[in-house]
Amino acid sequence: MWAKRQNNQLELAFGKRSEGEARSEACKGTEVCVARAETESPATGPTMEEVLEPGNLNKALGRVRRNKGAPGPDGMTVEELGDYLREQWPGIRAQLLEGSYSPQPVRRVEIPKAGGGVRPLGVPTVLDRFIQ
Repeated sequence: MWAKRQNNQLELAFGKRSEGEARSEACKGTEVCVARAETESPATGPTMEEVLEPGNLNKALGRVRRNKGAPGPDGMTVEELGDYLREQWPGIRAQLLEGSYSPQPVRRVEIPKAGGGVRPLGVPTVLDRFIQ
C-alpha cells in the first residue's frame, strides 16, 4: 500500500512520466522546483514614438478609409477624418505620448442574425478606429 501511495504522490507532483517536458537534474525527486528570481525583461515592440511616425499614420488612415464603416456616436464620417486630423492632430498626438488619451464610448447597434434574433455590435468613432 505504501508503494501505491508513493506512486500517486509522484503523479500528483509531476504528472505522468511519459508526458510533458523533461525535468532538469535538479528536479528529479519529489520536491517541487522553485523558479529562479530574475528581473523582468523590458517590453518588446515599437515605442509610441515609432507608432506615431508619419508612414504608420498614413497606413492607418488608408485602412480606415478602405474599411469605410458607419460613423460612431460623434457622427464623424470617414471622409471627414482627414480634415479633422489636420486641425486636431498636435493635441491628439500629445495625449497619446503622455498616455492620457481615452477612447470615446462606442455606438451600440443590433445586427440581425440569419437564424433570427440579433447580435450586438459596438461601433467606435472614426478617430478611435484610426488610433487603434
